[in-house]
Amino acid sequence: MAKYFRYFPTITYDDQRVTDITRRVKISDTLMNDPYLFLPYTLNNDDRPEDVAYYYYGDVNKVWLVYLANNIVDPYTQWTLSNEDFEKTIRKKYAKHAETTSVTSNVITSAGHDFKTTDPVVFTGSIVGLTTGARYYAIRIDNDTFSLASSITNARNGTAITLGAVTGDQVFDLYLDEYFTSENIDSNVAYCQNDADNELHITYDSYKLDPNIIQSEWTVVRIYEYEIEQNENRRVIWLVNKDYAAQVEADIAKVLNG
Repeated sequence: MAKYFRYFPTITYDDQRVTDITRRVKISDTLMNDPYLFLPYTLNNDDRPEDVAYYYYGDVNKVWLVYLANNIVDPYTQWTLSNEDFEKTIRKKYAKHAETTSVTSNVITSAGHDFKTTDPVVFTGSIVGLTTGARYYAIRIDNDTFSLASSITNARNGTAITLGAVTGDQVFDLYLDEYFTSENIDSNVAYCQNDADNELHITYDSYKLDPNIIQSEWTVVRIYEYEIEQNENRRVIWLVNKDYAAQVEADIAKVLNG
């Protein structure tokens, strides 16, 4: 990226000459209308922007072309995540962490967990009786302890899953798997999609749907599935055809220094 900013003008800031990074550029309309300007590319699991620039343009410093073609300002949030990073991001974004060194009589200890009975949660970790990525339902015992059920009905009836013991310093996570159904209206956020791929975001305070919305046209989408879909959609990107790369760079230099 350093070579990209060499085209930017400088300004005086705090008595020093610095690069004016507040400028934004775009590909010229003339080039944008050329049907051969962009080529589609599907990212592999661990492809980073710098990798793509090196593989296609033969120069890691051309990474700015990858960003420009896809209107990426923040590669940390706008670039597809690897499987490992995706799981970490999901746990952080929807964090309801349960960290413990023991599970006693199917009771999980997590100080101030905030789970309510029938709250849908997703487990990641390694405990006999639970599967990573699967949805379970909380059975609240008190502010610091809870159990898990395999269904909403079992959660309401207090029928807990039999769990294996956890010893040592093993850490596992449980986070809310928020969704919207007529059975569970306590979710904080729900994502629904219709056939046109429009998204409907519902909050707990405004879960009553607009009467003009035809409910049969919408499908409930789990948060986890929604996030996976969004991440996978970012896997298909566009690359500026390498035959046009020099012209794009020249146009940008001209605009910034014209």
